[in-house]
Amino acid sequence: MTPSARRPGDGHEHPGQWAETSRCRVAGARRFGAFTALEVLAPAITREARPGQFVMVTVPGGGFLLRRPLSIFTARGDRLGLLVEARGPGSERLAAVGVGEALEVAGPLGSAFPAADLRSALLVGGGIGCAPLQFLADALGATGVVVTAAFGFRDARQARATGAFDIARLWVTTEDGSVGRRGMVTDLLAAVDVPPSTTVFCCGPAAMIAAVQRWTATEGLRGYASLEAHMACGVGACHGCVVATTRGALRVCSEGPVFPLDEVVTG
Repeated sequence: MTPSARRPGDGHEHPGQWAETSRCRVAGARRFGAFTALEVLAPAITREARPGQFVMVTVPGGGFLLRRPLSIFTARGDRLGLLVEARGPGSERLAAVGVGEALEVAGPLGSAFPAADLRSALLVGGGIGCAPLQFLADALGATGVVVTAAFGFRDARQARATGAFDIARLWVTTEDGSVGRRGMVTDLLAAVDVPPSTTVFCCGPAAMIAAVQRWTATEGLRGYASLEAHMACGVGACHGCVVATTRGALRVCSEGPVFPLDEVVTG
């Protein structure tokens, strides 16, 4: 892995955030339906990474101007895990990379999930939004936190992504009922048995975030959301990923992607 530092003043940073771009070798690639779980050798990134952060990945092969933001799926030893859903030409190329290929990866970037002083956690994910929750589950489980997860997918093909996860207490829903319970993942929340001290962490589509926000408010639970947004630079320079919060318009890539759930404006 050959690092190339983007230092302050080179046009790729904003105050308080910049990241090294490293050339990382692909060490593993497993396919799960529409998803691919990649492992790349990136010790410089895994040493610094915290659950909830992301990386910016250059699509190999040329022809793709913008890097792709990917949540950190796992950080185990010197191996960085990334979960890719093939949605368009760029993500399809990333999902098709093979062992031995090299990827240019910048990170870790963004804010992290608060993971200290917890006893119980509920992780709620929808589709590719489930990706950052494995890293969080690993970190919480290592400190003895009781972790329960509820994931929602469109159908059986998308739900094959669960094969990439290692979370013991995992509930699954699909919209068509082909795997797990029928319905939206938020339909599960009333059925999930968690203590009143539980902290909720969620990532997924805006409608799911809004539903989780309403549920936590009703139940009196504290929560955090990792927001999804289209990103161009990943370091706060372009202001292309601004979202509304109770603290004003903030950038998902730099002030986020993790925000307190009650600060997210969903209306």
